Amino acid sequence: MFRRFLEWIRHFDLRKAGIINIAISVINIIVHILVIKGVLPYQWVNGGRTTSFEAAQQISSSSIFIMIPGIIITLFASQIIPVKFNKFWGIAVSALLILLLPVSFIGIIQQFLGTMFEKCVMSIITIIGFCTAARVALEKRW
Repeated sequence: MFRRFLEWIRHFDLRKAGIINIAISVINIIVHILVIKGVLPYQWVNGGRTTSFEAAQQISSSSIFIMIPGIIITLFASQIIPVKFNKFWGIAVSALLILLLPVSFIGIIQQFLGTMFEKCVMSIITIIGFCTAARVALEKRW
């Protein structure tokens, strides 16, 4: 089954997967900015478990700062910004990205256990992000 998933995922163009992954990250950042600005109710995110607007602002700010390095790594790993990896760095980048895939999968589960907004909107975004992240992570770079 994993082999079929691997074959299916490799049909996607690496650069397009990277662009989609970056777009998904930007959408997530926009959602967090909307929470920080108070446009989107803070009860709609973080599984509805955030107790105050101030706590939601802190969590959203942290989430934005966590996503920014991911965007930069995706730019290089998906060859949107072309970089020639030597064997060591190719293996290191691939290993890092593969190790982060379970975190993305856990994010999908969290969306389905969250609020109605997370179940209906963010779960779709997270699934697309996982598929594109898997495509970028499973590229052979050495």
